[in-house]
Amino acid sequence: MSIHLIVSEAEQFAIVNSLAFYNDFHACSPDGFDMEQWRIAFCEDNCGNVPDGLVDKLATKIATSK
Repeated sequence: MSIHLIVSEAEQFAIVNSLAFYNDFHACSPDGFDMEQWRIAFCEDNCGNVPDGLVDKLATKIATSK
């Protein structure tokens, strides 16, 4: 089964950053993991509007797609 989504450029960046964060968090040693840089990326992706920002809405959009 395939699902096709139309995403904005901002949503695309948020998806890429989310997947990269997930990979780094689980694949890298704690010494090589720079959490502050990921916080900055999250704030930029989320337009500084936590928790009702882009990332939360994007997660809902993806989870409810059919």
